Amino acid sequence: MFLRFLQKTVSFGVDETMEQAVVNRARRINFYYLILITMLSLSIIYSFIAGLSHSNLVNGIVLVLALACFLFIPVGRRSDLSSFLALVLTLAVFLNAYLFDAGLSTVLVMAFLLVFPLAAVAVNGKQGIYLPIALGIIVLVLNFIPQVETNIQLNLFNALLFFTAYSLVIAVSIFVERTNTILLTRLKDSKNEAEHKMVEKDEFISKLSHKLRTSLSNIALVNSLVHDERLSSDQKELMETLKASTNLLISDVNNIVEIASPDIVDYKRSITSFDLTSVLEESISILKSGGSAAEEITITRTDDLKHFIIGDPGLVRSLIVNIVHGANEYRTGEQPLELKIRCLKESPSQLRLEFSFRVSTTRGMALVDHVRSLKQGNAHSGSNLTNAFVLLAESESSLSAVPDTRGATLSFFQDFTKDPTKPTIREPAVAVETIQVQKSKVPLKEAKVLLVEDNAINQKIVLISLTNQVNQVDVAANGKEALEMFGLKQYDLILMDIKMPVMDGITATKKIREIESTSDRHVPIIAVTANALAGDRENCLAAGVDDYIAKPFTTEVLIRKMKNWLA
Repeated sequence: MFLRFLQKTVSFGVDETMEQAVVNRARRINFYYLILITMLSLSIIYSFIAGLSHSNLVNGIVLVLALACFLFIPVGRRSDLSSFLALVLTLAVFLNAYLFDAGLSTVLVMAFLLVFPLAAVAVNGKQGIYLPIALGIIVLVLNFIPQVETNIQLNLFNALLFFTAYSLVIAVSIFVERTNTILLTRLKDSKNEAEHKMVEKDEFISKLSHKLRTSLSNIALVNSLVHDERLSSDQKELMETLKASTNLLISDVNNIVEIASPDIVDYKRSITSFDLTSVLEESISILKSGGSAAEEITITRTDDLKHFIIGDPGLVRSLIVNIVHGANEYRTGEQPLELKIRCLKESPSQLRLEFSFRVSTTRGMALVDHVRSLKQGNAHSGSNLTNAFVLLAESESSLSAVPDTRGATLSFFQDFTKDPTKPTIREPAVAVETIQVQKSKVPLKEAKVLLVEDNAINQKIVLISLTNQVNQVDVAANGKEALEMFGLKQYDLILMDIKMPVMDGITATKKIREIESTSDRHVPIIAVTANALAGDRENCLAAGVDDYIAKPFTTEVLIRKMKNWLA
């Protein structure tokens, strides 16, 4: 009980999102306040018993001021001012004990005075040493003015001994402060250098993975195309050896890229008017496509939205998908993950929504520590929670985590603009079913397919793979061309690469979905990409892609997915 109270007191006003050095200093200041308040309280009790009314009055005033500074000047925001005031109050206590009888022995007062420089440097750094110097000068002057009667009076020998020791302590305090500053600077530089090298390593591995996967995909597709019965048994054996070697190389590439952070696609915000209910349904659909059962998440809403909202629906989808996937890694209970959406504040034109994810788990503190490490910049991980944290930072929000007895709760907020021109009155379920019935099945052979791929070799191999399966395949070299062709011609299916010049696949997909939002039209989009690191699949799906194929892949996989979506 006492340790919990001590921990809360020391952490009072401390923001865990601050750098670790700032957090440590803030806690040192709080601990100093705790010691000062405790000593003042004990001194007041002793002065009251001893009948020292003057000392009791001074210590009482200082105690009230110390409590006011501790409560109303939080160290998290104004640490310099808070620590300076604490030292000023300590100086006042020392002067009171030196000038007037506080019931303390001379040795005890001088011992506390010798510790003062070290404490001042600990809570206020380089600037803190000036107050102990000022206190030493004041005591020195008062001690050798005969007209001033003080409670403590040192003779020449004791004064020389004390002030020599006091000067040495000040010198040691300055040395310690400078040494700590140098060490902290070196540590920060080393951390920045290590993070920079790690980012360079991840970028290199990401680019290498993309190139290797593209080449391996071509080899795998060519292997699947070779089925000529005229091959001799030796040639067939060579082809089987080539296929086996390709599969081994694919496995090695997968093992290599597991050590890299996710190559999060360039997230370009797309502001549009959207229905939050539809975005939530799309998010559930994405989670189902990834193998998550429908029972694993329940949604409760108290926002009472009656109109569309203006914002980035892709960002909302991506955040929900990444947080659910990340939280499910910690989920140990049988209870489903609970998503609660409520309105934090609202004006005639704006509103702020909070998204809270309740996770039933026995590893609640581990989940909270994971999020806390992300805020402190100490985690360099390719997890889905890392993806969500980065996206929230870009949207000027943050991810918070709070433990409880049954698990933990993750939450974030997003600001939106109201769109009063579009009410959220949804058509009945029958109307939705009618639209689905009207959409007829398209045989793969007769389908109009748009292949969006910037690499000429990749274009050629995919076209060869689809030659006997599809009669009409158009090719666009980048997302911009794909948008132009999409506007001129109705396609039944789109095969979309992600990393392309001019306009990437994520941006092109989101713009296509914006165009479709004004009609009942929906063209299936399959991402065919070498972006296969952690989080890439979720980001693609959250942007509006219907399905995802990571390179390398076989012709059979591509054909099967195309048939599924056309049906």
